[in-house]
Amino acid sequence: MDFIDRFRRLCGGSTVLSTLIGVNIVIGVILWTTSAVMRMTHHDPTQFAMFMALPSSFAEFIRHPWTLATYMVTQFSLLHLLFNVLWLYWFGQFMLISAAEMSNRSRERNLLMIYAGGGLAGGMAYILASLCGASAGAYLCGASASVLAIMSVVALKMPDYEITLFLIGRVKVKWFAIICILITLIGTGGASAAGSVAHLGGIAFGVFHSLRDKITRPLSPRKKMNVKAMVKASQGRLSDSDRLDELLDKIRLSGFDALTERERKELNALSARLRQENK
Repeated sequence: MDFIDRFRRLCGGSTVLSTLIGVNIVIGVILWTTSAVMRMTHHDPTQFAMFMALPSSFAEFIRHPWTLATYMVTQFSLLHLLFNVLWLYWFGQFMLISAAEMSNRSRERNLLMIYAGGGLAGGMAYILASLCGASAGAYLCGASASVLAIMSVVALKMPDYEITLFLIGRVKVKWFAIICILITLIGTGGASAAGSVAHLGGIAFGVFHSLRDKITRPLSPRKKMNVKAMVKASQGRLSDSDRLDELLDKIRLSGFDALTERERKELNALSARLRQENK
């Protein structure tokens, strides 16, 4: 249990993020181990694809409908798993920061919804593309569509948030997301066209979610809460939640670059403190 708690803290204190990463790793290890044993016993290891990966054949999908869910946590390649887990780890935490004004439960639910929604959108796009003849006798596996959905949301919701990359320095998260998305799309250049469509489906879900959130957020009662914050500011020091609202409003109005270095540190500290309080 101590290891699980440490791993959860490493994932920004998020139960959903640590669970998603853990599930992808555990399933990957089980698949590799089982495949190795099957090869040693002269059995065909690709039999597992029929039970975990999403088939391009619609008739086969009807016989294995659960693969629309299992494919998004199934990686048969170590390199595939490594990239997906690293990107999920980074961008999952960025998403938690971008949703710091939410309660812990809402933030966790939001992350899970985008991961699952991106995966489902990518899987359905893959099936439709396969029906149009873009792929035959192939299978789709991996968390790429889900991770790309999260990347898209982060890039649109907090484009000017800065991160430090090894040997590169300070980089805005939107450029990091764009580079990661391009690497993923280019990486499927030799694969089936339906695989690329699946990735685009994940990106489309992330973009749709972000645009919907931007449209509906101004209609929420958030502004009333900010009026109370202004009253409190005139009476004395703001509470943590009110100060966080103030900083987030400044980002929405003027961009992340409008924050001073002190305000950026304050934003991270407030987000971490409120996450702990909402647990």
